[in-house]
Amino acid sequence: MKDSIRKALAGALIGVAAGAAIFGANTASAQTAHYPNNKRELPAPHSIPDWNGIWERDGDNVWDNRIPVGVPQTPPYTGPRGSAFNSMPGWMSMLFPMDIQISPMQVTIMSENKPPRRIYTDGRVHADDTLPSTLGHSTGKWVNGELIVDTCCIRDDARLPGGGPHSDELRISERFYLRNFKTLVDEITVTDPKAFTKPWTTEKIWYRRPDWESVEYDREENDRDGNARGNRGAAAPDQYP
Repeated sequence: MKDSIRKALAGALIGVAAGAAIFGANTASAQTAHYPNNKRELPAPHSIPDWNGIWERDGDNVWDNRIPVGVPQTPPYTGPRGSAFNSMPGWMSMLFPMDIQISPMQVTIMSENKPPRRIYTDGRVHADDTLPSTLGHSTGKWVNGELIVDTCCIRDDARLPGGGPHSDELRISERFYLRNFKTLVDEITVTDPKAFTKPWTTEKIWYRRPDWESVEYDREENDRDGNARGNRGAAAPDQYP
């Protein structure tokens, strides 16, 4: 009886260990943060603006709303290539409300239909062993009330909006700032010396919605119009009741 119990327990432990090994081999839930001089450098509290809360993006589901309708919006590739909005930089073309939460350590940007994006502001740096991901590794600095961001390490299989692939030298620079109290701007510059003939730029604009809160996103709930409805753009601050 005791031998059979021991064998059953041993089998169960082997199964758990094998499952953990398989799970661990295919996922990474964390990695080591790298800091110059092995310590954090947090920004001074007075240097961090209050952008916390919900923001609504202006414009349509395109890369750059400044480009006239009908003009192709593809990266300036060096040659012919092959669209994705769930990886960087297309991730910032979100149509759902954006929730910003700021702490001295990081800026967290969330939307109900996307994974959260983290911009680290505690002095950490990109490293040679930084794991690639769909959103990349973003570090930022607060400069005169503006957030300056550098993103690297985008996964090889991530695609650019409306364009296709990229090389291992893809880099994304951003400048977040308030145009006025109600209007947040993100100036994005994408560079890729191997794939692009020149930098690829855009500007995203959001309007502050202080009386909004996030709600659960369920793509199948009450989907009367499907994908045909599209997006007509947000109302400007003076047009919003």
